[in-house]
Amino acid sequence: MTAVCRLRRPGLRTHILHALLLLFARKPEEEAVRQTANAQAARMLDAYGNSILRLAYSYLHNQSDAEEVLQDTLLQFLRTAPVLESPQHKKAWLLRVAANLSKNRLKYNRLRSADELRDTLAAEQREDLSFVWEAVKALPQHSRAAIHLFYHEGCSTAQIASILGRKESTIRSDLRRGRIQLKEILKEAYDFGPEI
Repeated sequence: MTAVCRLRRPGLRTHILHALLLLFARKPEEEAVRQTANAQAARMLDAYGNSILRLAYSYLHNQSDAEEVLQDTLLQFLRTAPVLESPQHKKAWLLRVAANLSKNRLKYNRLRSADELRDTLAAEQREDLSFVWEAVKALPQHSRAAIHLFYHEGCSTAQIASILGRKESTIRSDLRRGRIQLKEILKEAYDFGPEI
């Protein structure tokens, strides 16, 4: 299951990097800071941008909100400059921040009586799997996030627990409940039999 949600939209990468750079180096003498931030932001965007964007989209179901979460996640990393042991820790840190920012955005949208999100999530280059993503969108938030991270990002239950700030046993329960609910949704909507 891979989402359409990618950094391939024309100008998105440039827009995000430009917006991040505007927040750094407001004075000419800060050019070295600007160049360092630009290089680091570009590396992080290339390495983790798609994963962050897909996770945010799995929460928000809105491309522009997901792009803002991506930008805010990278900005938070550049501002705090955490010292992390490995690329896996960096990715987990970024995904956890993105999940928290996505949850905050959901609360914000709910408080502002946002219209129901209408964007659809279709499988990349596999039209035949888009119905699965539509069914995943119907799951409760915790199950949806756990299923996305487990199946799409390839995270272990321990990594998912760390990213979402929950117990590993709870994540396993979310996955189990999510699979059962997904089976029922697909069976009901698409008349699939017990082989799912």
